[in-house]
Amino acid sequence: MRIPKRRLAVLREHIKAESSHNMRDLLDGMTSNCFNDVVCVPKPFVGPKKVAERYRKHWAGFPDFKVRVKRILAADEKCIVTENEWSGTHRGNFLGLQPTGKRVRVRALVVWHFKGQKLWGETVFFDLGSIQKQIGAKVVAPARRRKRSG
Repeated sequence: MRIPKRRLAVLREHIKAESSHNMRDLLDGMTSNCFNDVVCVPKPFVGPKKVAERYRKHWAGFPDFKVRVKRILAADEKCIVTENEWSGTHRGNFLGLQPTGKRVRVRALVVWHFKGQKLWGETVFFDLGSIQKQIGAKVVAPARRRKRSG
């Protein structure tokens, strides 16, 4: 798995911009038709305005948000797959979860998609249940339906 130095630099610059909440640098490293697909959210964020909206919402939920790549798992000519860990203090609404002030650490798997020398987008997998548990959110399972007799 040989990854071009320039591609690794783009990835490092993106992670740095994401962790420092630098929207300009973050979007500058992405294509004009960029996307961010957070798998636990119903629809992907497509285009710079929507991608920026996604990051603003994330940063509002976790104002001290930081992310780091723990390791590179796979790569080919169009993508890199990483195991990441992000952390932050839950101080704002995040995916409908009201702020708790609790600190979280979240493991994530990210597929970084490239077009040419720029980052095209991210597909992000993380366990929302783990966040809910760490912040003490009450998760209510739907009631079981009774079976009809005979």
